[in-house]
Amino acid sequence: MKEENILKRQYGLFVSICIVVGFIVGTGIFWRPGRVLYEAGGDMWMGVLAWVAGGLIISTCVYMFAIMGSRYEKIHGMVDYAEVVVGKRFGYLAGWFFCVMYQTAGYALIAWISASFTATLAGHDNIHNTPFVFSMTAFYMIMVFVLNYLAPKLPMKLNVTTTILRLIPLIAMGTIGVIVGLVTRDATVATEVVIPNLGEGMAAPSFLGAIFATVFAYNGWQAAAAFNSEIKDSKRNFPIALVVGFLIVMVIYVLYFVGVTSSGSPYDLMANNQLGTRAAFGNVFGDFATNGILIFVIISGLGILNMCCMGMSRGMYSLARRGLGPIPDRMVQLDQKTGVPVCSMITCIGLSFIWLMVLYGNQNNWFGTLNDRPFRFDLADFYNMMFFMLLIPIFIGFAVRNRKNKEVHWFNRYIAPVIGAGGAAFLIYALISSSPIHAAIYTGVFIALALIGFAFMKPWCKSKRISEGQE
Repeated sequence: MKEENILKRQYGLFVSICIVVGFIVGTGIFWRPGRVLYEAGGDMWMGVLAWVAGGLIISTCVYMFAIMGSRYEKIHGMVDYAEVVVGKRFGYLAGWFFCVMYQTAGYALIAWISASFTATLAGHDNIHNTPFVFSMTAFYMIMVFVLNYLAPKLPMKLNVTTTILRLIPLIAMGTIGVIVGLVTRDATVATEVVIPNLGEGMAAPSFLGAIFATVFAYNGWQAAAAFNSEIKDSKRNFPIALVVGFLIVMVIYVLYFVGVTSSGSPYDLMANNQLGTRAAFGNVFGDFATNGILIFVIISGLGILNMCCMGMSRGMYSLARRGLGPIPDRMVQLDQKTGVPVCSMITCIGLSFIWLMVLYGNQNNWFGTLNDRPFRFDLADFYNMMFFMLLIPIFIGFAVRNRKNKEVHWFNRYIAPVIGAGGAAFLIYALISSSPIHAAIYTGVFIALALIGFAFMKPWCKSKRISEGQE
């Protein structure tokens, strides 16, 4: 592999923690409280339990990523882990999933949520399905893509700034909002259990569904693993950044949920999360300050969209470095001036617009009905379920591969992989139990897309694969 096509190590520990926090803290925490409260049956404290349970379960997977990150580092975190501990075909499947399903679908979803909050700021009543919302979605997707394409160093610098900005509304509501909701207001009224109305296209409330609903807000830590080959002393710094960053986010999320739920109307939050969130901020900070906070929320969305674009652009590139995927000789090339994988970026942004059409179809009832309600193909539930399904063989493979390796602590060889695989399996079960038909459809779509991906593993792909020790 040519030296000019290898990404350089440039990020220290502090920036690495910012990368992890920046990937996790985005639109999910501002978009999911209403869904979590709904699934928790309108009980705020059950919702808190769901956030804690979801965070603790996911932290078992985060810990396993940290262990593997301290041992394996080449190009793209999860792809490396899957390839080393399971095999090249499974590693390719993991890489294909990340660039075709996980990151590209997430890119479209985050842009749409950011556009929805933009409509909320503009005072629109319909904040999900209007020409304004979808035009802004496309604008955000293209704008962030162009920024990453023309000035790739600027987005990383902006990440540190936007990470701080996106924490402002979370910390403000997680402190002042909690005081207003639980101390200034009548705590009994603020935390009373309310019965949620069954929303259009939504299943009946389920505590397991509440736990799974938190997964989208916690998303991002796994995508940060794509940068392990660009972190200085990554075998030391990446595990620390991953664990510390995730724990910071978990504490902030729980406090924010308590603040936004107790200081606003739970009915409004469950009926329309964005409008309910705006009302809660208005109760605490006033209407004028709320507009400023909504701007921070939008910046938060664009910040995570920027991070998603950075990770997404490396998707096809990571496969091409192994001589796999479509036109690998083109996908592996880096722009001589900017150092970005141009062909990989363009391909992934194209795929993200296909997923945007799925979102548009959800809002316009393209996919028929299920139990007399419009069927919604929830992108977040889809790629999260498939992600945790892929984790199970990776964790088991790590345990098998290192069962006699005395360099790895016995707990990390035997106990941690089992706990991590169990956590991933529990989250899959949580979605299946709350909506088995959705889970079956998501699995079918995944299999279909995986089969398309395996078509690019045919022998006629003659490009050289990266050697196991090459970085």
